Amino acid sequence: MAWYDSAVFYQIHPLSLFGCEQESANSEGSHFAELAEWAEHAKKMGCNAIYIGPVFKADSHGHGIADYHKVDSRLGTNEEFKSWVAKCHDMGMRVVVDTVFNHVGRSFFAFQNLKRNGRKSPYKDWFANVNFKKDNEYGDGFSYESWGGYKRLVKLNILSPWLHDYHFDTVHFWINEFDIDGIRIDAIDEMDYDFIKDLRKVAQSAKPDFWLMGELMDGEYTRWVNDKMLHSAANNELQKKFVMAHNHGDYPIIARSVRETNDQCPYTKLYTFVDNHDVSRIYEKLDKLEHRQLIALLQYTLYGIPALYCGSEFTSHKLQKNEEDELSRIPLKLSDYKNAYEQDEITHLHCLLGRANQQFSELFFGHYQEIMVSDKQYVFARVLRKKAILVAVNCDDSPLQLEIPLEGHAAKAINLLDAAINWENELKAGLDVSRCAQLQIKDSVLQLELAANSGKMIRITG
Repeated sequence: MAWYDSAVFYQIHPLSLFGCEQESANSEGSHFAELAEWAEHAKKMGCNAIYIGPVFKADSHGHGIADYHKVDSRLGTNEEFKSWVAKCHDMGMRVVVDTVFNHVGRSFFAFQNLKRNGRKSPYKDWFANVNFKKDNEYGDGFSYESWGGYKRLVKLNILSPWLHDYHFDTVHFWINEFDIDGIRIDAIDEMDYDFIKDLRKVAQSAKPDFWLMGELMDGEYTRWVNDKMLHSAANNELQKKFVMAHNHGDYPIIARSVRETNDQCPYTKLYTFVDNHDVSRIYEKLDKLEHRQLIALLQYTLYGIPALYCGSEFTSHKLQKNEEDELSRIPLKLSDYKNAYEQDEITHLHCLLGRANQQFSELFFGHYQEIMVSDKQYVFARVLRKKAILVAVNCDDSPLQLEIPLEGHAAKAINLLDAAINWENELKAGLDVSRCAQLQIKDSVLQLELAANSGKMIRITG
């Protein structure tokens, strides 16, 4: 089993987390000591992997990379990053970095060479649609293709063999210098299939369990996620449906998305998230804040790789938005939430779900079995041999009584949401299930009561 088969991710967007100046890419900072505290926090939340980025020197917001070989000075130095990755590994945490191979910033050395030398630049073929018969708004003496129309983001010509080699050498550098465990690739659906295939070979030859994940917007996962290309992709389709289903009372759209994805990628786990640095926080989108718990329960128990975005594990009212900032990218101080583990029910729930994922193999190996779907109720199981995790959610304002037939002779059913967390060793994953409420099974039928806007996670054994 590869490490990513049982991964629970914690995503950190460091430039916004520490309130770094967006327009001062050359300013200096030192935040890896703080990042070590956030890594300990992620471990405490039941996560065993961190997805962090942007990390490398970039223009402005971080995705216009200026130097693939240098850590952004706003965060710290190469040595500090290397030491931080080692600390994460010592805690049993894997580290995946965010990167962009599709475009760069205008400060990138090859683009600067193109500006200086024009047609004589050896790097002119590294960039898409360079035209020396036109000019651009910066007066460079040529035009070029940009990403999304943002001229500060210069689109690369990913078909250039020399550029391929440069990117592959970069990945080798990251593995050898920092010992990272994987990369998340931005704007993957604008890239070349052969490049991704070759990247997979290069990465795995350097580090056999190196993980590749891509940002896909079109939902056609099998084109990019398979045994020759990416290991996974962000499940944008499911993320959208989490909110739609709860705001409109439409659980069938989640169930349908799960079935379609499982049919497309039966042996592939997609990266399951509810919010990140590019979208609004989950509680900004929900008509009823109590549905936040139901979405968290689904995210951690459906087939996939669950990922928690930094800050979304805390109660929303503590996250105050500045006028000029998106709520998904505001600075946070971990010290403001030191009591959240035991006092904030949202934080506690995420701790419980994260640790359950690491403790019960049904949640990362069990096959998905749909049991019941209606507009406002959804029941399914993750089944592995003689064990199962059964999940039932009710987004209605009225309670519900359910009777669920069980195959075979189930001996015991307990509600894992009653589990106690071992706080004596804060960094140890594990739940104390001895105090969990046992549910009644009569004639192989599980009798279940769901309160209004609530859910249960039940472990069935025997």
